[in-house]
Amino acid sequence: MANFDYGNDKTAIGAAVASGAAAGVANAGMVYTSAIAVAQAAGLSGAAATSSALATLGGGAIAAGGAGVSGGVMAVAAAAAWPAAAVAVLGYGGYKLWKSF
Repeated sequence: MANFDYGNDKTAIGAAVASGAAAGVANAGMVYTSAIAVAQAAGLSGAAATSSALATLGGGAIAAGGAGVSGGVMAVAAAAAWPAAAVAVLGYGGYKLWKSF
């Protein structure tokens, strides 16, 4: 098991996490905005557009075999989480690699 000494690397960790969070929020925003645009193009607005967009992202209505709105919420959360984690890990890993030279 590796012994991690974060010592003076707290700023780099914070920057990596902040960059990852920004990337995740941007990605989730694009996914959600795209789904809302499709719902609005279908003539929906307000809560109906939101419900339709989330159900579409969730694979369709529960009655039709999809995960419904809750599945859409999970899809948007996943769209935020994966880029956030990837950018944070790669950002900090790149920093550690750069620091090792």
